[in-house]
Amino acid sequence: MSRTAYLVADIGGTNARFAIVTGSAAKGFAVEQARRLKTEDFEDLRDAAHAYLESCEGARPLRACFAVAAPIAPGKVKLTNSTWRFDPEALAADLGLDSLLAVNDFAAQARGAPLTRPGERETLNAGEPMAGAPIAVLGPGTGLGLGLVIPAGGRMVIVATEGGHAGFAPRTEEEIAVGRFIADEYGYVSWERLLSGRGLVNIHRALCHLRGIAWPGHRPEDITEEALADAGSVSREVVCLFCAALGAYAGDVAVMTGARGGVFIAGGIAPKVLPVLKTSAFLARFQRRGPMTRYAEAVPVHLVTTETAALIGAAAIAEAGGLA
Repeated sequence: MSRTAYLVADIGGTNARFAIVTGSAAKGFAVEQARRLKTEDFEDLRDAAHAYLESCEGARPLRACFAVAAPIAPGKVKLTNSTWRFDPEALAADLGLDSLLAVNDFAAQARGAPLTRPGERETLNAGEPMAGAPIAVLGPGTGLGLGLVIPAGGRMVIVATEGGHAGFAPRTEEEIAVGRFIADEYGYVSWERLLSGRGLVNIHRALCHLRGIAWPGHRPEDITEEALADAGSVSREVVCLFCAALGAYAGDVAVMTGARGGVFIAGGIAPKVLPVLKTSAFLARFQRRGPMTRYAEAVPVHLVTTETAALIGAAAIAEAGGLA
């Protein structure tokens, strides 16, 4: 058994990624023996965790943190998009662990993003990070996550939020029209209605409607692939609007939360469209905000390009013994 390593997992409805992480938040973490298992191949998390540990070499960790796509409350945890349920204390005992923490997957993502190395992120705005200031981590993916990481007395406190459900604020005539199209269907238009996988589809449907074109039934991956392949496609317009809105939202988050320590963009969508993101209105929307323009220009913005951020974040949470 090892007290200097952590068993970590990032568990969604389709995949469960496990790893052994060694090191510390102060000196850096190393992700080892990472494996991706299909949730459908296992009856429950216990079976998947045992299968993973059976494949590992070396000493087993004594502490663990599992980041799960689910709300976290005392007692049993049920994954949102899976039949898996587990009790952290009972599972810890079954796996021979001293402790097992269950945290929301975006809490782990938020904690891990600032711990990524330069080669694991793309800097979109260098800025001037302010020591001791909050860091905001937002992630357009299946939904739109938002978390804060706040330095406090040598520790990092993680604050989970529902900021993705704040109201969308359009800035152009086209965005107003897209917002109206989405409002006609959903009523309330949150940022998540645009800045997510489903958001890409919503924008695509809206632009097709506004141009009098039959919607071709594109999925999010169809839109991102076509946007990169065809600069004249509606999909490219969709991704450009998405990137501009993402910049506006990220800038709003920065000034509302005082995130002078930096803004990190995680999630699965932005890295896939990085070439478009770099040439889009993202940075202009982030920075241009009237009397607060200089404030926003000084905020560093980084795009997380590694898939290991949540695993590293889970290790940091395990090391600290919790979110605060």
